[in-house]
This record gives sequence, C-alpha cells and structure tokens, in this order.
Amino acid sequence: MIFGKTLALSTLLCSALFAAQTAWAESADRTKPIEINAQNFAGDEVAQTAVYSGAVEVHQGTLEILGDKLTLKVSPEGYRTITVTGAPVKMREKRDNKKGIDEWVHASALTAVYDEQRDRIIFTDNAKLARSENGLVKDSTAGNKITYDLLTARSRVEGEVVSGKKSRVTTVLAPRNQKDAAKTTQRRSSEAPRMQGSSRLAE
Repeated sequence: MIFGKTLALSTLLCSALFAAQTAWAESADRTKPIEINAQNFAGDEVAQTAVYSGAVEVHQGTLEILGDKLTLKVSPEGYRTITVTGAPVKMREKRDNKKGIDEWVHASALTAVYDEQRDRIIFTDNAKLARSENGLVKDSTAGNKITYDLLTARSRVEGEVVSGKKSRVTTVLAPRNQKDAAKTTQRRSSEAPRMQGSSRLAE
C-alpha cells in the first residue's frame, strides 16, 4: 500500500529529524521531581487519583506542560500517569546543550498523556511537534497522534483514521545552511557531465 510506505517513511523522517545531532533531551530532567500547579484540586487517596483544573502547569526540570485540566493516577507500583487536556495543551523541553545552540522541543495537542513508567508523552487530536534552535523553528511535524520519547527525543507520528482510511502525516524540514547549500549547488554544476553531439530530442 502506498500509504503504508508513506507512513513508514514519515516515521523514519521524524525519528531522524528529532534525534539528529544530539539525540538526548535534557538529561537531568528525569532525576527531578514533578511539580503540578493549578487553581483547583480534588483528590482521592484511596483510589490514588487526583484532578487539577484551571491554568494547570506541570514542571520537571526544563520540561513544561500547560493545560486546562489534569488527571493524575498512580499505579500499584508507584508510577504516575498524567493526562492533560486543553485548547490546546502545550509542552516544551530543552535538549542537552550544544555549543552555541539553545535547542528546544515544542509540542501541542488537545490531549497529552505523560507515562512516567515508559518516559514518554502521547499527544492526540491535532498534534504538532517542532524543534527550535536559538528561538527559530527548524523542523516541524503534525498528525493525529504523536508519541514523544522523553529520553531519546525520538517521535512517532500517525495520521487520523477517517471512514476506514488514515489521513496523511505532514513533516516540514528546514532548508540547510544557505552557504553550504550554495557550495553544494556550485560543486554539482561543475561536476555535471556535458552532453555530446546533437541537442535535438528524439521524436
């Protein structure tokens, strides 16, 4: 199926896109506590659940998630699952420093589920993911569902299923450095073979 090949290629591109160069998210983030702030709180100690609402903020190191409502559940093993809804939910996290580059990953969707045990966030419904360097967006992708690995900064993007068919996934790749691109173009032009004989096309 053509779509299957397209989706596989998109997944490969997104993995390479957000894992290229320095592949790790801020390494110290996972060792820091999770802090949740909101205007309202309702908790059930027996069920190990809590609901936060109103200007919800989640912080863990450089990881930041903003939304309207948050539901927290704790598994018997002690792992937390955080579901955030909003219009939209917004996330950002700094990636490990590279010399002279301030690099961040940004995401948004109507729903975000933070799975502490698997160290990942799943964004669904109008999901978008982007990478910025020094405040400028370099690459971005969009789909109905994006699974973002917090440890490796790799992502998997899926389209929406409509009438039994999946929609397309969109990825935008930033152009290379203009100076490097110009050098490559010049080199290719000089290396291009010259045509011999008649310039007429065969009829």
